[in-house]
Amino acid sequence: MNSTNSIALMLLTLRYALARRVGWPGAVGVLLLGFTLLAALAIAPRWEKNAGEIKSQTRVALVDLNRARLEHRVQPKTSEQLRRFTAWFPTIDHNASDLRRLLEQAQLAKLDLTKGEYHVSDADGAAFVSYEVVLPVKASYDTLRSFIAGVLNAIPNASLAELHIERAAVNSTIQDARIHFTFVYRGV
Repeated sequence: MNSTNSIALMLLTLRYALARRVGWPGAVGVLLLGFTLLAALAIAPRWEKNAGEIKSQTRVALVDLNRARLEHRVQPKTSEQLRRFTAWFPTIDHNASDLRRLLEQAQLAKLDLTKGEYHVSDADGAAFVSYEVVLPVKASYDTLRSFIAGVLNAIPNASLAELHIERAAVNSTIQDARIHFTFVYRGV
């Protein structure tokens, strides 16, 4: 017997042993696994090359993005920017219309404002004047939230400085709240 016949005989014996042990579906599965392994080994270098190209393109794009970001960064011209920033704020004579809008938002939220504390803090020659409004109210959480959001959306120079909420009883839906708004105006 020559060596090619003995190899062919061994492969044939192996095939029949494999077919007896795992059956024809198992043999087909082993063949498919072998084919998949060969295909993966053939394609893997191409995938690695593509991944390397994508990484280098990403690095270049990131460098370009950072360069563009630095080029487009606006260097502050402090006096001009400060002048434009302060010009955005209304003057204190807009205070009456801001309070009117605050009351309109209270009506929209169905909130009864019976009293409030108002205080103007004005330092001579200051760039800004703040008008403090403190409102003690009793309402549900949803009403309070709606009112505060309405005021902040309607009056751009308003900010919520403080919000204190207490519930009188565990089963109560009405909250005792203290809402503190600050309206900022341009100094004269």
